Amino acid sequence: MSTTAADRSITHYSNAVSLMQALQEKIDANGGQEPTCDWMLQIYDPETTVPQTPDREYDRLSVLKSYQILDTPRELEFESITQEAKEFFQVPIVVVSLVDLGRQWFKSIQGLDAVSETPRSCSFCAHVVAREDEPRCDPVLVIPDATQDARFSHNPLVQDGLKVRFYAGAPLISPEGPKLGAFCILDTKPRPQGLSVTEKLRLQDFARFAVYHMITRCS
Repeated sequence: MSTTAADRSITHYSNAVSLMQALQEKIDANGGQEPTCDWMLQIYDPETTVPQTPDREYDRLSVLKSYQILDTPRELEFESITQEAKEFFQVPIVVVSLVDLGRQWFKSIQGLDAVSETPRSCSFCAHVVAREDEPRCDPVLVIPDATQDARFSHNPLVQDGLKVRFYAGAPLISPEGPKLGAFCILDTKPRPQGLSVTEKLRLQDFARFAVYHMITRCS
């Protein structure tokens, strides 16, 4: 099957065998460089990142698929919480991002209405879903200035176009356990102070609200 990183989705795979094969497939996710497993982080902090294995990612993606939310229209419940977060944090961009096989797909986005997804290879939120649980590390990933962080300084979203500088993301933790994506806020200006403890807790609240709506829309 001919495939590219940008269009790989769990919705394309009908059974466990085909999804596991997709996880083991190495493709050109970096524009002509050495083929890699596109769902694996290439530059990451080993101290805060869980082991990246096909079995672990298979379990996570299987739970995400069960919610039948990918590629669905925007819904008021999600739009309301991203708008509220935008006002609370005073940032230009807020996203409910679901980390798919080869892309991150946005269930709700404030500030970039024309964008619905980006390749997973440039996803900040992919680092959130691969983050170690508490108490080993803070569940909220905060990047005060992406140009000064080796994981993101060469990211296309930092160097070109959007020119992301500040990012903070709280995991969308499913009742089943896996992290399905992130509720994140972004700015084109650095935020050297990062987020306060109170702000981190508030961001986690927004993430929990998003997961609640993911659950209730399935009932």
